[in-house]
Amino acid sequence: MDSFLHNHQSALDSQREDDAIQNLQDSGIYPDPGDYPDNDAIMEALYEDIRNEFPDAPDTVIESLVEKRFQELPEPGDYYEN
Repeated sequence: MDSFLHNHQSALDSQREDDAIQNLQDSGIYPDPGDYPDNDAIMEALYEDIRNEFPDAPDTVIESLVEKRFQELPEPGDYYEN
């Protein structure tokens, strides 16, 4: 029995952790990373918004503003619903 646990304990622990995360996701407590857009999509949306806001600005200025606004965005989990 000890050799079985020695050889498979990490896999069992991983399975239990995955099950616990799934239970939290199912109950709405743990956020699903698929619910959030990836950083590239966010950066593209910011770029489009700023490009529309300042159509004559050089690309270097647009990129600087995109980076600044991206850094100001809250991280998922930094806010909560009341």
